[in-house]
Amino acid sequence: MRKIYSSLLLISLLSGLLVAWQWRSHLATAALEQEDPALIDIIHSLEEEDASLENTIAELRDQIEALQKDRSQGKGRLTQLQQEIEKLKLAAGLTPVTGPGIVVTLDDNIAGAQAAKNSSPTTYKPEDYIIHDKNVLYLVNEIKAAGAEAIAVNGQRIVSSTDIRCVGTVILVNSTRLAPPYEIEAIGNPDVLEAAVQRSVDFSFLKSRDFPVKVTRSLSLTLPAYKGGFTQNHVRLVKSGGQQQ
Repeated sequence: MRKIYSSLLLISLLSGLLVAWQWRSHLATAALEQEDPALIDIIHSLEEEDASLENTIAELRDQIEALQKDRSQGKGRLTQLQQEIEKLKLAAGLTPVTGPGIVVTLDDNIAGAQAAKNSSPTTYKPEDYIIHDKNVLYLVNEIKAAGAEAIAVNGQRIVSSTDIRCVGTVILVNSTRLAPPYEIEAIGNPDVLEAAVQRSVDFSFLKSRDFPVKVTRSLSLTLPAYKGGFTQNHVRLVKSGGQQQ
């Protein structure tokens, strides 16, 4: 863009000089009527300078047209690159998304825990009545395998680097501590996703143990973008030919 402005400025200056020289040529032509050989030489010189300036201006105009054409093509390429970046961000989970899908709700069996504690306090085990990280992880994997296009757990977007693990009495997802109830939201074909959850081992086990779990369909879910970072300490890019960068 700076080159275009510079070229336009130069054309303006040269055009001004050309007008001045043409005026001088006009004066010299008037003097030519007096048959002065010296003035005839000046006129010839000015005419040559005029021709040279006209050629220079024509060349600069060609350069401006070429720069404008390149800039226009650059805009098209920039738009294409931006579209490709948006597609990659979508695939990586870095943008909010919306669409139909399911919501799987998992909660601790508080009623069952209280009943077991009252009836048999010596054999009561609290861990038998809470949702564990593996329950959430296995169901997320089942939903992924069923073709879910985007998944979030309690507002935490699931991406390739997401870890789901237990920390004390809470579950850690994307380094964020979550507490029950756990809502797994998944965008995809509701029929397929619901069927995958209903036949999964973990969901069936939790229902058989009277955990308050359920799966519901939704015509429109909105999942947030992943806000964390991607840790890559060991991977390296490979150039063509198998060499590492």
